[in-house]
Amino acid sequence: MNIGIFGGTFDPPHLGHLILAERCREEAGLDEVWFLPSYAPPHKQGQPITRFELRCDMVTLAVTGQPAFRVEPIEKELPPPSYTARTLAELHERHPQHTFALIVGGDSVQELPTWFEPATVLKLAGLVAVPRPGAKLLAAAELAAKVGVPPEAVRLTAVECPQVDIASRDIRKRVGEGRSVRFLVPRAVEEYIRERKLYRL
Repeated sequence: MNIGIFGGTFDPPHLGHLILAERCREEAGLDEVWFLPSYAPPHKQGQPITRFELRCDMVTLAVTGQPAFRVEPIEKELPPPSYTARTLAELHERHPQHTFALIVGGDSVQELPTWFEPATVLKLAGLVAVPRPGAKLLAAAELAAKVGVPPEAVRLTAVECPQVDIASRDIRKRVGEGRSVRFLVPRAVEEYIRERKLYRL
């Protein structure tokens, strides 16, 4: 199967994540989308982050009802920090029958040459990129040149997606202020946040 890999902190997962994943699944011909909560994101070292198990619980609640979505908690089993290249290598080791495509924003495509072992990332997965407003999406040949790989090594599919202006940090802030997050996160996630008293100031 062709599997879309959607990584993130998901702190918390929100409706924008789900809309993006579903659009990419459909438009890029993905059989499934696996949500990978990041265990120790290198770009957030030293920042407070909700415990991994709680974030996995919330993503599980968020994707329930879409059989093509699932949660893959593999990064907890890998040494920190959580580098995409290492995660993809482990996924290939465990699931050699599948091909993988990394779901990323257009801004992440720009930043990919600065990632840990970017050539390995491109070798192990295609890219399903969602352009961001005001940000030029790098063409496959441009990305290949920046990473130092042949143009044919970059498998890039651009997917237009509705721009849903929801951010996890804003949801955390609203919860901390005692404000509503209804219709920003799935109802089950909203209830989980309330029951576990997450994001309280």
